[in-house]
Amino acid sequence: MNNLTQDQAATPASGKRFRLTVRSAEEAVRVIRDKLGDQARVLSVRQVGGEGLKRFISSPKLEVIAEIPADDSGEISNSGLLEEAEVSEDLAVADKEAPSSNAPNLPEDPGLSDVSFDESNDKVRLLRKAGFDLNLLGEIQSWSSWQEMKDKPLADVLKEITVGLSDRFRSTKLTPTTDKIALIGAPGVGKTTTLCKFLAHEVFMNKKIPFVLKVENGIPNPDDALRIFCEVIGVTLFREPEGMPQVSEESPLYLDFPGLSLSNLQDWVEAKQTLDAMQVDTRVLVVNGAYERDILLRSIRSAKHVGATHLAITHFDELSNSTKLWPVLLQEDLSPLCICNGQNVTGDFSTNVLNQLISRTFPEELYARGFSTYKNV
Repeated sequence: MNNLTQDQAATPASGKRFRLTVRSAEEAVRVIRDKLGDQARVLSVRQVGGEGLKRFISSPKLEVIAEIPADDSGEISNSGLLEEAEVSEDLAVADKEAPSSNAPNLPEDPGLSDVSFDESNDKVRLLRKAGFDLNLLGEIQSWSSWQEMKDKPLADVLKEITVGLSDRFRSTKLTPTTDKIALIGAPGVGKTTTLCKFLAHEVFMNKKIPFVLKVENGIPNPDDALRIFCEVIGVTLFREPEGMPQVSEESPLYLDFPGLSLSNLQDWVEAKQTLDAMQVDTRVLVVNGAYERDILLRSIRSAKHVGATHLAITHFDELSNSTKLWPVLLQEDLSPLCICNGQNVTGDFSTNVLNQLISRTFPEELYARGFSTYKNV
């Protein structure tokens, strides 16, 4: 429940103002959009907490002052806006992330054949039955240590697989980000939601002052939800590069691109031209982790035409296990940057990709077989 009250200090001539006390930035976005409409403007945002002992036992809240510009008559048409509003727990911000069933329907690529593996080993059969990715099984069986580990007890095999994957992940290319960061990807993968999470992380965790540039490149790129979210957390949104402040480590620039079609290579080529002209070195490919492996690899191939440097994975919470992502991350030349595992814009976001992957590598049903002590290895 949030408090939505009219600010009596407002003058009718300039429209009416409303004070929202909410638990989070994403809750403010929902209330402003649903109750005040897309024309509402955020005037100020500040963090508030309880007084005295309350501030030690309750989470801080945000107080947002929003204004609805007056219409020709100087009146607000919906008098119900003065009532206290009920807010739903689930919030979809920005470009609504498409469910995995809406993944692009693409023809089979003959270059994406599955890795062969030996199913005679009882450990392999058990892992396959539990939903372990077949390509990862083939990869593990190619390790020089497999012949020695395969006949060990199940708990020891799983522990060595965990250590082996962790070592290989740490040896992959990890490129630091720069002060200009572009998010690119196919339509519906969650680019704008991921951008909002990055912005919230920069503002609330890193104490930086980022700003955003919307890029269209001839493709429609709506920004209503992003605009409201930026206002709520105090981030400036630009639609043209002219007039933007100086980019720095403390004030990084994020570029929000429209969805780039996997079936239209020209979209990706034109995006690269724009990024080259703006001298953007950090180019983050956003992929929906719930999509099939073939589509993930097609996205990565397309992203090579735009010079992608990093990888962000969304919909991680929809995966029963993360095993299909391991071959993608270990074999492709993209630095894993973050994992998004929910729609909470100021949470459900982690830059510790390795820990997230390990936590979901082995299906839960295997823990009942006696190796729960290895879960956090």
